[in-house]
Amino acid sequence: MLEIPSVPRKFQLIILAVLHGLVLYGQDGPSAWGTVLVNGPYKMRWGLHLDAQLRSGADMNQLKTWLIRPGLQYQLNKKNILALGYAYVHGITNTTGVSAYTPEHRLWQQWLYLQPIRRFTLQHRLRLEERFIGPTRFAEGVGIPSISIYSTRFRYFNRLILPWSTKRPFERGLFGAIQNEVFLHATGRNKLNGRWFDQNRFYLALGYRPAPVWDLEIGYMRREVQTTSSLIGQHTWQLAVYLRPE
Repeated sequence: MLEIPSVPRKFQLIILAVLHGLVLYGQDGPSAWGTVLVNGPYKMRWGLHLDAQLRSGADMNQLKTWLIRPGLQYQLNKKNILALGYAYVHGITNTTGVSAYTPEHRLWQQWLYLQPIRRFTLQHRLRLEERFIGPTRFAEGVGIPSISIYSTRFRYFNRLILPWSTKRPFERGLFGAIQNEVFLHATGRNKLNGRWFDQNRFYLALGYRPAPVWDLEIGYMRREVQTTSSLIGQHTWQLAVYLRPE
């Protein structure tokens, strides 16, 4: 691996991946995501969850999807958190002569486990989604008629934050983040891509924590998406804000 002077080894992979993403930017036309995630405040072990996203199409030339996902959380203890909620996903089609959108409603349930590893914490998240995908609705032009689809999907996510500082607790400063999430169809796959495997998202990021209650990070995501005929690799940049109100 290329040595990067004056940079801890735990950050070298992340920095090289971001540089790799810059090279891909000029070749493959990646998409861009803007994300806000809110967890808390917690009162009597109960807390709120909210995340919202805007996603562009390839080459960042138009809005492709927007998503909002509110939920309610319950802390079993310091290491285990349960949550459930609702999500709405608005998929947009906007090409020459065609303007349409596909609505999707979801119910979701999840378990978050915080695993201590030396002075770090590895997050494990298991999420089950019940997906109600509506037919495409055309505002302009016509296309192939679609039908409503019901599907359940299982998601496993893990994330590790690597603070630049060795001070504990980590309340301010630079950090690196590495995470991965795999998506598997449980039911309804024959109406989607026909496979158990849906997609995988591998993500590396650099971030800054100006205060204990929020983070700002930018990262590169490599997505592997399974279609009915092939596995497609996609490149995505993400700007994310994490809020933890007290």
